[in-house]
Amino acid sequence: MGPDQQFGRLLKRVHQIWHQVINERLRPRGVSHSQWRVVLEVSRSAGPMTQSALASELGVESPTMVRLLDRLEDKGWIARTPCPTDRRARYVALTPKAQRLATELEVVVGEIRRTLLQDLRSGELAGCIAALSKVEARALEALAATARERAATRARAAAKTTAGKSARNGGGASARSDDRKGGRTSAAAARVARATPRRPRVAARHAST
Repeated sequence: MGPDQQFGRLLKRVHQIWHQVINERLRPRGVSHSQWRVVLEVSRSAGPMTQSALASELGVESPTMVRLLDRLEDKGWIARTPCPTDRRARYVALTPKAQRLATELEVVVGEIRRTLLQDLRSGELAGCIAALSKVEARALEALAATARERAATRARAAAKTTAGKSARNGGGASARSDDRKGGRTSAAAARVARATPRRPRVAARHAST
């Protein structure tokens, strides 16, 4: 296994175990993995969060996020209000009950974070942060490049479709125009033929002997 492959595998593994430790600590409180992630994400947000923004931050599909928020609303943890600038969007806010829970969660998560990082010196931790920040920046660039590529592909496909329709419509119009021109020419020829006097036929003479 190469260093780059080992790095990716280790990164995924650490992320999974990190969350598993938090889940085990919060299990006695009756808080699931998906629930504490929503509560902490909303509590840490600098401003109001919409359902779609929350789903994007947590990497969850919108229908899944809606169902999760429905359950949290039933538990009295969140309240949803319409966005004044977009009727399709809804803001997600924590209720006082969930805000108290968020404070408790921050204490627990902070303790776990310090426990898991206690073997790293400050310089090592800073190096890890710098390295992961570079990987993050490169990953975001790759995503942006892919998005631009897809947009360009869609634009080319749309242009090709439009050009095809224009060509078909233009061909049909040209054929109809030719038919009209041919009809006008035939009609004109007929009028000329009717206006031209016919020459009289000359009877053949038979010589007598």
